[in-house]
Amino acid sequence: MSLAAEFDTWQNDYTAKIMRWVPHYRKLINSLADELPIGFQPTRILDLGCGNGNATALLAERFPEAKITLLDASPEMLEACKQRFSNRPDFEYVQAYFQDAHFEDGSLDLIVAAFALHHLDQAEKQAIFKKMSSWLKVGGILSSSDLHASKKEIDYQQRVLDHWETFSKSQGTPDSEWDELMAHHAQYDKPDNYEDQFVWLAQAGFKQTRIAWQAAHFGNFQAQR
Repeated sequence: MSLAAEFDTWQNDYTAKIMRWVPHYRKLINSLADELPIGFQPTRILDLGCGNGNATALLAERFPEAKITLLDASPEMLEACKQRFSNRPDFEYVQAYFQDAHFEDGSLDLIVAAFALHHLDQAEKQAIFKKMSSWLKVGGILSSSDLHASKKEIDYQQRVLDHWETFSKSQGTPDSEWDELMAHHAQYDKPDNYEDQFVWLAQAGFKQTRIAWQAAHFGNFQAQR
């Protein structure tokens, strides 16, 4: 099954599921906008891997004059977004994997990625960082909320997965659903730590990077062009 098809199957009750699955989900979504510099007012925004539109809903509320483009590989997720934001005919929708996306150089003020970049391997992250650097105006910002830890770290099981399982099951996730999530994690998830990503971001042309908010291995980073 492709990654897009996998997310098609998750579309129903997606928000309820991800709130059970991801520690600090609401805080991580809010941090995409909350941690932006004071006075930063984007007019062109890209929601990269928009899912069912939870990040877009926040951004539309915070920046009501901004034009938002929603990109996702899942047609079911995009259809849910079109229905959710039917009152915003100015929104644009792009069905594509990140690697295949193209936007004009210097056309965006803000790119947000909520639980999206961990689906890319190291080479793919480096390539998309270069693309995003070119898409952003000078002074534009990439804001990413995600899991920031590498599976290659020797304590990954104890530091990440055990803590994650404890949280998820405390929120009512049954064993069968946890097993499904971990099968997805094993097949599709390729998270990396902050340090490596910040090196790649600098190499891609971003001038400033910072951890804006974090709790254990989940957090939000921002990179400014």
